[in-house]
Amino acid sequence: MGIDLGSNSVKIVEITKEAERVFLTNYAIAQAKDDAIFNIGELKDEEIAKIITGLIRQAKISSHRASFSLSVEKTFSTVITLPAMPEKELGAAVPYEAQKYVPLPLNEVVLDWNIISVGNNKAPEIAGKGATDSISPAGGNNNTENEGASTIQILLLAVPKEIITRLTKIAALAKLELLALEQEAFSLTRALIGNDKSAYVVVDLGRKSTDLIIVDQGFIKTSHNLDSINKEIILMELDRIVNIFQMNYNRKVGQCLLAGGRANDKELLEFLSTKLKVPVKVGDPFARVTHDQQANDFLKELGPQFSVAVGLAMREN
Repeated sequence: MGIDLGSNSVKIVEITKEAERVFLTNYAIAQAKDDAIFNIGELKDEEIAKIITGLIRQAKISSHRASFSLSVEKTFSTVITLPAMPEKELGAAVPYEAQKYVPLPLNEVVLDWNIISVGNNKAPEIAGKGATDSISPAGGNNNTENEGASTIQILLLAVPKEIITRLTKIAALAKLELLALEQEAFSLTRALIGNDKSAYVVVDLGRKSTDLIIVDQGFIKTSHNLDSINKEIILMELDRIVNIFQMNYNRKVGQCLLAGGRANDKELLEFLSTKLKVPVKVGDPFARVTHDQQANDFLKELGPQFSVAVGLAMREN
């Protein structure tokens, strides 16, 4: 299962794999009525666990193995550049460098990191809140060869330990085997982009905030939480991060994908399509997942809301 704890809803997707094909076997959603904000942060752990177990029971979901989402808003990331060095040395160098960027004491967070490029590139000038890969006992894990390179670019990721502790407790209360905690940007990338190596900007349109993510060559190059749902502000920030990315990497963003609860807002889609200098479309998280054709209309309408949950469930397949 992939379980996405949103600002006003809980989404669950169950996926199975047979003969290299991924199948959607079930899905469920608990959402606040009348556009009210279903604030996960204000609910007790026991209340959230009860919502999850209720959805699993009502939807007759059989799995008890799940990955949970980590919001961009409550995690931290930045891209850093280090001199080329063997990976065993990176294990010591990254935490030392992290002290300059992480806005919390390092003993209060779990660090993770990924090499995103090797060469002579300079570090991008974007460093917003957001982005962490799946959190596990191990640190960053890469097999990228560093020989012959002068620099290494690393996506530095940090998650407050209190968030990890809380989600671990919620999973236990719901009697679930917790497989992973993964930042939403990675889940969105897996669901909407897959193995495509082109450059994309993903806009996750929530009820209270907006996440902007640039993905290139399969790697997240920036993940930024925007504390606004105003279309003019979203456009301005999109233009800014796309321009900086294109300038720093000499790569052109080919498409903008919309996800989240407001992705099917026709007025917003038309506005961004007209104003943004990049083609815009609503992302389809079920494009790479085989499903019952009778559910097509429903999945087309609500599909963007399930993008994170789909990406989480696909992680184990």
